[in-house]
Amino acid sequence: MHTLYIVATPIGNLEDITFRAIRILKEVPLVLAEDTRHSRLLMDHYDIRTPMESYHDFNKEKVTPKYVEYLKNTGDIALVSDAGTPGVADPAFNLVRECVREKIPVLAIPGPSAMITALVSSGLPTDRFRFENFSPKKSAQRLHMLEALKETADSTMIFYASPHNLLKFLEEIKTVYGEITVALMRELTKKFEEHLVGTPSELLAHYKERVPKGEFVLLFHPQGKGGL
Repeated sequence: MHTLYIVATPIGNLEDITFRAIRILKEVPLVLAEDTRHSRLLMDHYDIRTPMESYHDFNKEKVTPKYVEYLKNTGDIALVSDAGTPGVADPAFNLVRECVREKIPVLAIPGPSAMITALVSSGLPTDRFRFENFSPKKSAQRLHMLEALKETADSTMIFYASPHNLLKFLEEIKTVYGEITVALMRELTKKFEEHLVGTPSELLAHYKERVPKGEFVLLFHPQGKGGL
């Protein structure tokens, strides 16, 4: 049996990668990437010439058996996502699950994660937290979710947020929880990184004259803990 390496890569700044990650990416015979064109930027930056193939949401069911057989009979594989730690809000889980079922060794090479980067710089409680990925697309579903969290969740909530529904989501948080503290982290580790911490009204006012752009992580505590 060979090894599947889950390799964390930068979420923005290309310097945020470990020496071990670079070594593994150079040594394995094959890298699986969510988007090979995107990952090529990182590979070229560090002069990594390892062959790459695509592994993404649209082909994961079809190609997973192929790579399980590769790991059994041919060689190691390094799996990377577009950014951060594979397996969080991306298709890596499917291959990892099959490898575990088949007793194929899986080793994670730790590194950046957008949700952890946002959490530890937010000022919100870190002793308990819950990652919810992207919020539901429809307003009624988001409101239902927020009401349920109000009754059950005693953790800092972490969401990835699209700029397209960010303002509506803030309005809904205000409707359900009032003026609690919300942390909004934009373009983490990138040139235009921005940290905003305030009430929903304050954050909405900030974007009154600006169109939200980029990738966001949104955090809050449903019970208002961690207010600043």
